[in-house]
Amino acid sequence: MKNYLPKLEKFILSIKNDISSLRENNPFGIIISLIVVVFLFALYFTIPTFYNYKNFEKEIQKKVSKDFKLDLKNISNVTYLMIPTPHFLIEDCDIYFLNSPNEKILKAKHLKIDIYPKNLHRKDKIELKNIQLNKVDIDLQFIDLKNFYKHLNNNITKPIYIKNSNFFFRDYEKEIILISKIKNFKYLVNLQNKEKNLSILGNLFGSNFKFNWEKNFSNPYVTISNLKFYNPNIYISNKFNKIDSEFTEAVSNIKFLKNSLGFNYKFNQNKIELFDQKKNIINHSYLIGDISLDPFFFDLNLVLSGINIETVLNNLFINLYKTNKSTNLNFNGNLKINLKEINNRLFENLIINVNFLEEKISLNKSSLILKKIGKINFSDPSIYEKNQKIFIRSRIEFDIDDQQELYKRFLVKRQNRIDLNKIYFEVEYNVEDGNYFLSSIYLNDTKSNQEIFHEIKNIQQLTNLISSEFKKINLD
Repeated sequence: MKNYLPKLEKFILSIKNDISSLRENNPFGIIISLIVVVFLFALYFTIPTFYNYKNFEKEIQKKVSKDFKLDLKNISNVTYLMIPTPHFLIEDCDIYFLNSPNEKILKAKHLKIDIYPKNLHRKDKIELKNIQLNKVDIDLQFIDLKNFYKHLNNNITKPIYIKNSNFFFRDYEKEIILISKIKNFKYLVNLQNKEKNLSILGNLFGSNFKFNWEKNFSNPYVTISNLKFYNPNIYISNKFNKIDSEFTEAVSNIKFLKNSLGFNYKFNQNKIELFDQKKNIINHSYLIGDISLDPFFFDLNLVLSGINIETVLNNLFINLYKTNKSTNLNFNGNLKINLKEINNRLFENLIINVNFLEEKISLNKSSLILKKIGKINFSDPSIYEKNQKIFIRSRIEFDIDDQQELYKRFLVKRQNRIDLNKIYFEVEYNVEDGNYFLSSIYLNDTKSNQEIFHEIKNIQQLTNLISSEFKKINLD
């Protein structure tokens, strides 16, 4: 190596001397030389335009299959362009996963395939660099999601970029259940770090999100991902570990409204099983249940402890309303939310049953426990918008377990007390302001025809209202 260094230095020095001599003796020579060099480069990059691409479709198919593990079919009108960088432009084609030749995931228009500038003089030696798609609609079914999961975990591919596109997710009957707008989709392998990465910026359920997934090939059975929603502010992190040929175990953590929820689960191609390993710990939150993937159906139980009830209700109802209004909701399942050890001096335990069925959201069979007093049962609850604000309204049946505790808590005088089993009323809750409106109040089976609305802003106003209602009975 040392023997070549002096020769290299002499060669560089001679070039510098030649350029200096050319500047002194012929100042226009260097300009002409540069023009010739630029012309030669331009001519080199233009070579592929003279190829006959009528029979080049099969060559592109082979290269895409090898480099990206995708199958291009029905290719039409392949052209070569050198600006801004050398690339092929396919006017129209269909894209399939290699292992699913009968399920088309995309009909692509103006598919751009960047190529490396070397070997442009030999058509058979041209190397593909990346695939770029812009403003396309990608139609995915559950079989496609499974195939993409395999593609993500098992294949080494060159970069795939998708911008300003729509992802449609369909159920077993090919009905659209979710639509996600994707601003930026990057899918590539970093050979230097031996990592595979997927990065997505998009919008789902009316909320912007950022998703990242990575796998290091030094430990190929472990993958790490995180998902961040910006409105509301939710952060989800996951770690997956493939334990055998069928199941993968996972540990996930959700941060939402300054609360953290961790849960464990395992899954395969057909289902997801969520389980809890810390049920006996005080103030422990967890998610358990099952999710069937084909057909899609979920039955989940979410337990949250020691949180603020108003904060949870506000965010839950706002997002249920947005979900029902902004998406083509067509998935089925049940979500039971159990708020335990509520940070509230009146309420103890809230159970909300959210049922998703055929594009409808139902909150029936929800209930609220009042400390040492009884149980409130909600019936026919509905979420709606009025005066540009979101409300929830429901009929209430209040089962009294301890009359004395009720009278004591709401300061009902002895002369106004009666033998009480149930209280009926309707409640309207302003999700954004946090105010309640009570109406159609009657005790036991004595119905009232008056629909007077009482606005409740705090516990003191509720106490005064209940005391006055019992006072009216005594006067009657």
